Amino acid sequence: MGLSGVTDSSVYEGLKDVLQRHPVVTTVAYEPDSIVKRFLRAQIDPSRVVPPTGPRITSTGRRMAIREQRTVLSHPLPDPNTGFNCGWHRDDDHPEIESVHFQYDYPALGDSDHERAHFEKTIPTEILWTALFRLFEQRIPVLTGDE
Repeated sequence: MGLSGVTDSSVYEGLKDVLQRHPVVTTVAYEPDSIVKRFLRAQIDPSRVVPPTGPRITSTGRRMAIREQRTVLSHPLPDPNTGFNCGWHRDDDHPEIESVHFQYDYPALGDSDHERAHFEKTIPTEILWTALFRLFEQRIPVLTGDE
């Protein structure tokens, strides 16, 4: 999970705390370092994800970018075991479905989609907690066929 463009270190600390408390996360670190905080990077243990995906730990995904004027969500979960990739984004890449959207790509099944999404919360830590819940409790089990 990365966090970009935030100058208030308490936001980083709050997001790091949320990530550290989530049961699928094994480690969280600032990148490039704790002085020049541009991202938060979380490692996900694939055996803690339902359904478990394989032995390789996901460490390149999980981003949340917050820019000065608006929150820019980017929660991609690229699974190195299956090729499955999903997450929430807030950008202008898909104007037909508005700026906040959920997208996934499952190359093994030849399936991908983008759909409009909404977060009622506005505080970054609350958005992150909601996104993590939706991702691991709702979206991944449905999209990968475990539900």
